[in-house]
Amino acid sequence: MAKPKLKSLADLKGKFAHYEDYEAKLHDLSLRIAEVNRLNKDSAGHDAIGKKYHEVVDKPTENLTGTVKYIGKSLGRVTTAGKDSKDITDKADEQAGENAGDW
Repeated sequence: MAKPKLKSLADLKGKFAHYEDYEAKLHDLSLRIAEVNRLNKDSAGHDAIGKKYHEVVDKPTENLTGTVKYIGKSLGRVTTAGKDSKDITDKADEQAGENAGDW
């Protein structure tokens, strides 16, 4: 019976490459959301109508900001993990080849 072999995909880093694009797009989105939030805070006013408006609108926009930030951090961790996994499997393949030469 053959021993199982750990082998990385040749394009493993490529599988995670799009995550960097997603991170960049989320960063752009977060900048736009921050600008919308700034405009929202500045333009609604501070009278009774403005205060009521902020009671309704501010919390959802804060939640959206937090969600986009969380997704961005998660994508960053996935991107890093993918690169690290590829580096580890490449190093393991290299060391296995060197050790095989010792036999």
